[in-house]
Amino acid sequence: MHIGARLAELAHSYPDRAAIVDDAGNCSFRRLHQRITRFGNAMHGLGLTKGDRVALLLPDCREYLEADYGTMAAGFVRVPMDPRLTRRELAALLLRAGVRALVTHPAFTDKVERLTDDVESLQSVVCVGNGPGLAYESLLEKSSEQPLPQGDGDDLATLNFSGGTTGAPKAVMLRHRNLMTVAANTIQGFDIPSDAVFLNVRPLWPIAQVILMSHLFAGATVVLGGRFDAGRLAALIDESGATRTSLVPTQLVRWIEHLTASDRMPKLEAVYVGGSRIPSTVFEHGIDLIGPRIGVLYGMTEAPICCYLRPQELAGDQRVQLMESVGRSFPAYRMRLADAGDAADASGEVLVQGGNVMAGYWQNEDATREALRDGWLHTGDIGTFDSDGRLSIVGRLKDVIRSGSSSIMPKEVEDVIASHPAVGEVAVLGLPDTEWGEAVTAFVVLKPGMSATEHDLVEHCRAHLASYKKPRAVHFVASLPRSHYGKVIRAELLAQVEI
Repeated sequence: MHIGARLAELAHSYPDRAAIVDDAGNCSFRRLHQRITRFGNAMHGLGLTKGDRVALLLPDCREYLEADYGTMAAGFVRVPMDPRLTRRELAALLLRAGVRALVTHPAFTDKVERLTDDVESLQSVVCVGNGPGLAYESLLEKSSEQPLPQGDGDDLATLNFSGGTTGAPKAVMLRHRNLMTVAANTIQGFDIPSDAVFLNVRPLWPIAQVILMSHLFAGATVVLGGRFDAGRLAALIDESGATRTSLVPTQLVRWIEHLTASDRMPKLEAVYVGGSRIPSTVFEHGIDLIGPRIGVLYGMTEAPICCYLRPQELAGDQRVQLMESVGRSFPAYRMRLADAGDAADASGEVLVQGGNVMAGYWQNEDATREALRDGWLHTGDIGTFDSDGRLSIVGRLKDVIRSGSSSIMPKEVEDVIASHPAVGEVAVLGLPDTEWGEAVTAFVVLKPGMSATEHDLVEHCRAHLASYKKPRAVHFVASLPRSHYGKVIRAELLAQVEI
């Protein structure tokens, strides 16, 4: 199915139900569809044709979703932009994607002014508010609600630039069929009813927005809660009547620090968490405070939401063991480990096959061939399966530290260092070393008011790990730079210290 067809169905099935709620009030499914249609027709009026790319550089506002869905419903390809990009980085990505139109906001005027001079393909700039380019509201007012051209599930829907935590970002191609498959399986796998209320406090530009889209496509109401505020989140959940929300692990850690036993949140059913590993101590404390309402998911830009560990599974006796798991794959997808052997605890690269897997990387055949081999997506993650088919991620192929003749998984060292009472966060990398090839190097954020020395942490590791696994250097940093998915950005981390 095409996304435009599903949006039309929602407008027909739930015309007066609130689709989006924000500070401006409620926007019904019928009203949302009207504005999406007007946006799509307005883009056609600017001369765009099927398959043209439309970039979005906007804050987390209602207009973002209107332009986002309007772009795809009209047959164009949406290209979401990270607001943190510099002007030079933005121009480079717009050039790479051959973007024809950019929808932006006055907050990004300094990045957008005269951008058409640098990006030859860029013909139109549309601004939500008083800023450079054509006025968004004026365009919609002058546009029509004439039905948009019908599309096909094989049409390209989006180019999402991957995280690029270690290298240059690649543009992941997802078709309408991919997104509709993800939404259908997420609705079923997450048990999303049409009367659910989803509170969004995450940025709208990453691929994680498919969680929001899945709730909307289920007929549920989406509340745009603005920027994440750990101290306000529990109250916001109660005020909005939210039954579900989504956080990255870093947000979960900060939220749990503010929670107390009096934060009941009686309507809250699930907090979806994914993107990187949740520290077990944080996980257990969170469940103690709010009960088994934390669900863990696994996916990536190239294959969104492959697995899900339901909150209910963390209510039983296996709670401690399951805290390392990301759950079982959805029935529509297949997952296996490459070269894992027959041992019960065998590990290998996680491979994925199914309708959620990308079509490839935009204009990058070499990278596509490397990632998509023999009908399987090679994720680069190293995992294990338990006897019940639940997946645990134990590391990344690129992150395995080769020290001398030994292979060391950073996660194993991180777990030991994180167990030290003074440690708040830790990341372990393998850095070039003349003698050993790579040296185990730890970057540590201490808890407020706590102290520890390099010697303290090395000796702590010596007591719990084989000697060759202990760090050869420990760097204390103020924070770990992370992507919106909670993954440590290696280049930014290294820039904080003199290696």
